[in-house]
Amino acid sequence: MYDLFLPGDYFFDLIYTGLPEFPMLGREVYSTGIIATGGAMYITAVAAKRLGVRAAWAGCFGSDYYSQYVRELAEGEGVDLSLSRSVEQSYRRVTTSIPYQGERAFVTYVDPPPFDLLAFWLEQMRAAEFRHLHLGALMSVERLTPLVAEARAHNATISMDCQDVPDLQSACLWHDLLGQIDIFIPNAREAMAISGSSAVKSALEQLMEWTRIVVVKDGANGAWLGTDGKITHVPAINIGPAIDTTGAGDCFNAGFLYGFVCEQAPLALCAHYGNICGGFSVTHVGGATAAPTLEQLRLWVGRD
Repeated sequence: MYDLFLPGDYFFDLIYTGLPEFPMLGREVYSTGIIATGGAMYITAVAAKRLGVRAAWAGCFGSDYYSQYVRELAEGEGVDLSLSRSVEQSYRRVTTSIPYQGERAFVTYVDPPPFDLLAFWLEQMRAAEFRHLHLGALMSVERLTPLVAEARAHNATISMDCQDVPDLQSACLWHDLLGQIDIFIPNAREAMAISGSSAVKSALEQLMEWTRIVVVKDGANGAWLGTDGKITHVPAINIGPAIDTTGAGDCFNAGFLYGFVCEQAPLALCAHYGNICGGFSVTHVGGATAAPTLEQLRLWVGRD
């Protein structure tokens, strides 16, 4: 029995840090630091593992350098990859991240999937027992619906993160999409774009009409909860200077879901766990590099 089923792909994150200015066309800028690490579902899988969560990552890895690098990192962390699949062809998923003044820009390349990922995820879901399905990015209603049906057959709850894609407000019929899941976890910018709002609270009010629980990640402002018509603010945690915010939201997700699935804790405490994990994440380069252990999480909660 797994606590979390995590369908989704890796990213090879190449992160530049310490830029004196943001890059401009025609000019060369030197960073003072660089790191290669895993991104996307790798971050949530590693962060969950460090918290003692029994998580199964159903990912796909190719024979290329980028796939193998991230797979080896995941194996080194003890992530359960028994439901993942490797193929004898390239499946490159590479993101260059440029953090600057608390924000970041990305340049990304992805190869086409080597097989039908949706069919693969459904096959692996049927082969496992799990309590919660977490989706790390937006899916269309057509792709989401069969995953929801399979999760419900396992009596599992469902959460979904967002994705800052162009034209986010008109990306889909949001009430049809979000009405199928239990928890929606966008960041503040995404929440406002989806709802057409200029403030987080009004965005929450709109999103609560579409799904049961809304968790909005608001960086240094902490997190916001919306459920049963009530909005609650959970303050951020200042663990140290913010070095890199890349993947902090994925790390937050692991902390929140640890509380929600494993402890069945009150939602405000789940968000507090998420803030702690996100707070640890930003103190180092890479989303999962500084993800806390369960002991570190409990020690920090004990300070409150």
